Amino acid sequence: MKKKVILLVLLLIVIALFFIPISQQKTILIKSPFLNTYSLLANPAKWEKWRPDLRKVMIADSNEISVKKDTNSFLIKHENHELEVKFEGNTFQIDETSSGKNASYRYSLIPVADKFLNKTIIVADYKTNVLNYLIGKLSAPSFSDTHIDDFKNYMETDSLHYGFKIIKTGVPDSTLIVMQKEVAEKDKFTEAAKLLATLERYIKTNNVKQTQPVIAQFNQNMKDSVQVKVGLFINKEVKAANGIEFTRMPKGGPLYAVKFKGEFSKRGEAYDALKQYFTDNSHQMVLLPFETYLDNKLPVNDNDTINIQVNFGTFPSGAKAAK
Repeated sequence: MKKKVILLVLLLIVIALFFIPISQQKTILIKSPFLNTYSLLANPAKWEKWRPDLRKVMIADSNEISVKKDTNSFLIKHENHELEVKFEGNTFQIDETSSGKNASYRYSLIPVADKFLNKTIIVADYKTNVLNYLIGKLSAPSFSDTHIDDFKNYMETDSLHYGFKIIKTGVPDSTLIVMQKEVAEKDKFTEAAKLLATLERYIKTNNVKQTQPVIAQFNQNMKDSVQVKVGLFINKEVKAANGIEFTRMPKGGPLYAVKFKGEFSKRGEAYDALKQYFTDNSHQMVLLPFETYLDNKLPVNDNDTINIQVNFGTFPSGAKAAK
């Protein structure tokens, strides 16, 4: 009789180890505003970017992934993998099945109430069993099934989150000469080349040296009009002459930049990345963005391959915009 009782107790212990649910938590800090973090998690298209397994499938064949969306939920499927996300308030409940393995966990988002409001705390609550919990007491649980570390890595790695590495740099030089002209859209490249040729002739005949690669702006005014501006950094102050202006770049103000190499017509991707970065970090733009042509040559058409650095300027840390 005693043996049967002991066996029954042992059986109950085994059942408890494998079947009694228990939760484990991990808290991390994300360097991203609460609203940005929330909107990203509420968007299934973003999950396909930040989850390494889904990103791998997307790169191989985007048609392998199907998405079904509802008001406060969505379901992502591919091969033997189903990922269901339900969100309400500041909580995201995630249930997924991959090759017969089930995982259930929850993200709870908490904004960090400091003066910057640019950080978010995420608590990952993972459902497991008593056995795994006890194992976790012997060695720290990885929480790999929750992908919370993947999410933090994505949000804090510029090349993943924005598509480009964001570079904090400074104004390359302070003195420059510029020319600008409003031209028809179809003539922007030929007119830009003429402006650059005029600037190059000027420095040759005035004992001036170019100190940095050529910079330019192609600002769309209307559907068929572009404001073209071309500039050369030089080694000394000169006088304005024949449409050539001498100017100075503001000293001290930081630049945030991304490098882009590809077709001229697709450089907007770099601008979008910097705009989103400025929004996420509450930076104010203090001058119109400009492009540094690292090969010191301007494009000849929209399909021309360019090697540029797109530069956005902002205020120095701690400085405030004038009212």
